[in-house]
Amino acid sequence: MDTTAAYSQEANMNKWLDSNTPAYDFAFQQDRLISSTEFAAQVAALAHTLAAHDENAICLFCRDAYWFAVALFAAWQTGKIVHLPGDETRVHATPCTLRLSDDEDFGLNISDLIVAAPAGHQYLLQEINSTACQLYIYTSGSSGEPKAIRKSYAQLLAEVQALESLFGAQVADSVILSTVSQQHLYGLLFRVLWPIAVGRVFAAETAFFPEHLFALSLAHAKVSWVASPAHYKRMGEHLAWHEVAPHLAALFSSAGVLGAEVAREISQRSALPIQEIFGSSETGGVAWRTQGAQSAAWQALPDVALRVNQDGALEICSAHLPDTQWHTMDDAANLASDGSFTLLGRLDRIVKIEEKRIALVGVEQALAHLPEVDDAAVFAANEQGRQSLNAVLVLNLAGNALLAQLGKTAFIKLLKKQLTGQIETLALPRRWRFVAALPMNAQGKTTQAALSALFMPAVLLPQIVAEQVNGAQCQLQLHVKADIAYFAGHFPGTPILPGVTQIHWAAQLARQYFAITGQFQRMDVIKFQQIIQPGAELSLQLDWDETRQRLSFAYTSSQGAHSSGRLVFAA
Repeated sequence: MDTTAAYSQEANMNKWLDSNTPAYDFAFQQDRLISSTEFAAQVAALAHTLAAHDENAICLFCRDAYWFAVALFAAWQTGKIVHLPGDETRVHATPCTLRLSDDEDFGLNISDLIVAAPAGHQYLLQEINSTACQLYIYTSGSSGEPKAIRKSYAQLLAEVQALESLFGAQVADSVILSTVSQQHLYGLLFRVLWPIAVGRVFAAETAFFPEHLFALSLAHAKVSWVASPAHYKRMGEHLAWHEVAPHLAALFSSAGVLGAEVAREISQRSALPIQEIFGSSETGGVAWRTQGAQSAAWQALPDVALRVNQDGALEICSAHLPDTQWHTMDDAANLASDGSFTLLGRLDRIVKIEEKRIALVGVEQALAHLPEVDDAAVFAANEQGRQSLNAVLVLNLAGNALLAQLGKTAFIKLLKKQLTGQIETLALPRRWRFVAALPMNAQGKTTQAALSALFMPAVLLPQIVAEQVNGAQCQLQLHVKADIAYFAGHFPGTPILPGVTQIHWAAQLARQYFAITGQFQRMDVIKFQQIIQPGAELSLQLDWDETRQRLSFAYTSSQGAHSSGRLVFAA
């Protein structure tokens, strides 16, 4: 299918409104191309419905990027301020009584509101201007509570224009595919506003899992990926790189630090360098780099001025900010004479332990460089009045083998011995957890709340490594940790996860994602096909039928099907 859009190198968010521009391919949704004229008609219909609401602000939460775009531009057409909660758990935390979504559990259904508009309505769409349109995005909460950040249309347009001037020729007419949500600034700009501003096709669905991203990529002649470091890290060599590489036009990464080894491996497999973007919700885009080039230093984005203050903190002045003042970032940097810079770590990730300043980034780097470790995250915890560090480690094959051989206590003692001389004694973590992968949210970020949850007492549930929720369907990637209590005594020498536990997990996890309020009544067609042992990596598919109050579940892995069945609840 030809998804070539009539894209223009001049970024203009009113392109789809231009009556002199012939209809062009706008978005790709559920194997169907949507035209710019269809988009305009749906924006007008939704704007007609929204105009009848007195509220001056809306909360917008969507999993589908196309419906998100329709609602965003319809809200702007009616002069409403838009709030974008980072995920479904924050929808009711916004100061809005009017909520729009593609899922009626989180607000008025966008497609229903469009259908509700009278067939002969005459809502006149206006060009978007820099003063009338604004929105609030929320920080990821990786270091605390999410904070609201106001963004004007002028700021967003300036970012889009900078991206097009730098990368437009490379991206060209490729289809934009994304593993990150548009609820945060990175996804909002790269997968929605930038494509719309220049007329590129973007995919409505989020390809959260690598296999899904590869399948979508093969459906188009050329694609560009918008992903996070955490997603790139999961794109192993087992994937069909030889098939997908010819389809790739550009690779982008943001929302975290992209490791040099991951950058090198992905570039080798894809035959493309990853364009890494540095910035924040507050500042917008600041700089870019390509690792693997002669220098891994950062280069400022167009119209971004840089300096380093007397405390070593990076300061910026740019059109991406709400004013022309210098903004101090929480990042230490070393500025070179040619204007490039290197990052030296986060200044807000320095904690005091017994009056000693400890840089958490330094501790994480020391842990990650141990021969048994693939990845590491560290955070400070205050327990019984004492500040100390907790560490979460992802071990490699050698590390997992050594952990099994020595046991947890002796293994931790070995790690601490290796760290002697590398970090302060006070910086040695007091508590440790070993996981298959660091927990991440929809933006590919690891939050302190997710790390803290790993230290809760009594491990009774599997670790949720990744999740994808689509209405009444949910797919979870699970890691079955060896220290889960249900393995104890079942059976000595050959631990096996009990079948009743698998059923219990399906019901308990489903209640976290679906509105299941009734009591359990019975189970149907339960099948146990393969055993589940410690360390298993599972995919759990949950399908909720609200009308029949019936939950279908299926556990699978690379070895095939493990168990499946249906659970029926009281209405």
